[in-house]
Amino acid sequence: MKIVKHILAAAIVFVLASIVSSPGFAQAGSDSSSTPAALPPVQSQGQTEYLTGGIGADESEAILQEARTWPLVLELAQNGPTRAAYISDVRITIKDGSGTMILDTVTEGPFLLVRLVPGKYSIYASYESKTLHRDVSIGKGGSNKIMLLWPAPENEEDR
Repeated sequence: MKIVKHILAAAIVFVLASIVSSPGFAQAGSDSSSTPAALPPVQSQGQTEYLTGGIGADESEAILQEARTWPLVLELAQNGPTRAAYISDVRITIKDGSGTMILDTVTEGPFLLVRLVPGKYSIYASYESKTLHRDVSIGKGGSNKIMLLWPAPENEEDR
């Protein structure tokens, strides 16, 4: 009887160990939708925090999910012959209502998230020698998403 108990106990341990170490079990406990993709690091300039990136589908999706918690979200694209395309390497300058420079950076992808205190701001965005300007008012709570769309290049070979 003791031998049967030991064999039974060993079999149970073996089965449990097999289940726990199987790939299906490891995946069953993890939900990929609850694990955010790696976001680019939050950077700061003075007292202004910002995040820039969005290269690749995973990073873009993670940034768009994170964007809901940031007061200002810039999305950057350029018109093309058939549709707009995301762009990077855009110089962004943000000044507050008194003209003080709050942020001066170059984007590392098509998204820029900026943590700003409530107030009025001017945004200047330069790409391929063309500067776009927008004025924005940041309120308490919520998120302002601004799409900046540059015209298509005059010569498609330049693109």
